[in-house]
Amino acid sequence: MKPTKKMILILVFLGAGLLPIVTAPAPTATTLPAASVTQTSAVLQGKVNPHGLSTNVDFCSCDPSASPTYFLPTPLKNIGSGTSDVLVTYTLTGLSPGKTYSYTVRSVNSAGSQNGSCVTFTTLSGGYSATLSTSKPDYALGETVFFTLTNTGPVAIPATVNNPWTIYKKSGATWQTCYVPGIAMQNWTLNPGNSKTWSWGQSSNAMVTIDAGTYKAEVDISGVGTWSTTFTIGMGGGGGGTGSLRIYCNISDYDIYIDGSYFATAATSTVTLPNLSPGVHQVRLTKSDCQDVVQTVTIQSGITTSIHVTMNCGQEPTEEDEDGDGVPNAQDHCYNPECNLVDSRGCPKDTDNDGVNECEDDCPREKGPVANDGCPIEEEDKDNDGVSDDRDSCYNPECDIVDSQGCPKDTDDDGIDDCKDECPSEYGERQNDGCPEQDVDNDGVPDDRDSCYNPECSRVDPRGCPLDSDGDGLNDCEDNCPGQSGSKSNNGCPQQGFCSGTVIIGFLVLLGFLRKF
Repeated sequence: MKPTKKMILILVFLGAGLLPIVTAPAPTATTLPAASVTQTSAVLQGKVNPHGLSTNVDFCSCDPSASPTYFLPTPLKNIGSGTSDVLVTYTLTGLSPGKTYSYTVRSVNSAGSQNGSCVTFTTLSGGYSATLSTSKPDYALGETVFFTLTNTGPVAIPATVNNPWTIYKKSGATWQTCYVPGIAMQNWTLNPGNSKTWSWGQSSNAMVTIDAGTYKAEVDISGVGTWSTTFTIGMGGGGGGTGSLRIYCNISDYDIYIDGSYFATAATSTVTLPNLSPGVHQVRLTKSDCQDVVQTVTIQSGITTSIHVTMNCGQEPTEEDEDGDGVPNAQDHCYNPECNLVDSRGCPKDTDNDGVNECEDDCPREKGPVANDGCPIEEEDKDNDGVSDDRDSCYNPECDIVDSQGCPKDTDDDGIDDCKDECPSEYGERQNDGCPEQDVDNDGVPDDRDSCYNPECSRVDPRGCPLDSDGDGLNDCEDNCPGQSGSKSNNGCPQQGFCSGTVIIGFLVLLGFLRKF
């Protein structure tokens, strides 16, 4: 192909430096506001123009590395070599509720790098909310207490132990610990609107007597919240020094006499009579056209005693029942005037089959020896870590964050157990109390090995000092052409000037062209 006049002129002008040599510029980056911000996550956004060169982007924190809102740079992402803006996003998780975070988008290609400006966002507030309640306000001595935690907030409540609760007994103006359950590591979540129920069999593992009084159940979930509720045991509507009698009858509107004196008229079939003095009392129930029922009861201070009676109305008198357990003598196989919780044969019930009848069993639904009043004996746990001694491989009374063998956990495998580790989920050295090394200028080099403080530049050598890849005196973070030596006045890029080689080639081509003519 013969050179044209246009081609010759272009070569001549290039050689003379009259036409500039165009090179692709560094990428441009703009940080955009975060989107979809929740209590624990946010979508980081930015736009980057590669300007024709293969470009990598990431997001990084603008906060100091020691700040609780600092986060590690996100993974690099290549957005190609186009010439128009590209929207880049990254979903950042594991954030804390109600905190303000600052971030920027970073871009780099062979022509240089550019960071967007820092943009802030604030995560939604915590919002953990729950209520704790018991199944009823007062319990009889020995009766199992049920208490329920209900999530009333907008977010799920996380927990890492199976039994985060304690029972306290009121003693004067203070609360005395009376029961701490065995605690095992177990992750569970209580979603909004859901509930979780625990039970307590009125036993004590803190050398406290369980008797009539005011008690408190408290649920304490570390890092989330503490909720409590109070209830009474053995009060039954009566005050101190008195007891109560609850009557279950098959009819209503009957008159009640205590020790021969009129006491009340029952408007319903079941009534509770409060403030009865302790001791033995004769109870008589009467109603017109009904046969009187007479029973002897023993009232104890702070306890509600219950009796079940059947009144025979408009019928022949019922058969005799000498022990007052509701089973006629002719059908009664057991004489038990002190117990009316009986089966159809008139013998005391033993629901949990532990050999202790329900009238004497303090824990009628849990097996236990006679010596412990029918309640189970708690497994011994000398170091109080939630793992019984017969299964415990480690003695660690100072640490209750343990594995199934009772040994302290080390979640991040840094050689420091979670009870002593200030950062149990992050690997760190012992001299830093288990926390990662600090990096104040956020250049990726820990402070103890960092020779330069340069918070505006993260492209550094192993000593933490800014790189100058082309040796032109401008570090790579300020150099628009980090791979080409250039002056500071030209932002580190080569000056556009006269190129003798191009001129020579132009003249040679021109000479050859002229010789053709």
